Amino acid sequence: MRAGMRSEGSMLSYCLRGFVCLLVVIGFFGLVWLRSSIREQEYEIGALEKECRGVLRHLNALDAEKATLFSVAQTGTVAAEKLGMDFPDRTKVFYVERDRGNVPYEAAYRQ
Repeated sequence: MRAGMRSEGSMLSYCLRGFVCLLVVIGFFGLVWLRSSIREQEYEIGALEKECRGVLRHLNALDAEKATLFSVAQTGTVAAEKLGMDFPDRTKVFYVERDRGNVPYEAAYRQ
């Protein structure tokens, strides 16, 4: 009877040792996998930050180009050269004055 108990206890101890060893091996490989996946995520974040810096640099260049296109000098040049517009001669300006009363509006040329 004692021999049966010993073999049963040793069998349980043998299975428990095997289970613990298997758990340690699985835990070790799980830890290695976890560290490598974190490292991979760090590399991906670094690549995305680099791409973000490039996009921001391009955005700043576009903002500078937009500012030059909308500058007063550039707008005046485009209006004069491409659209044929010109600044008005200040001596040929019409003034419209409103009279108090029921008379129609008059436009006059002043010198």
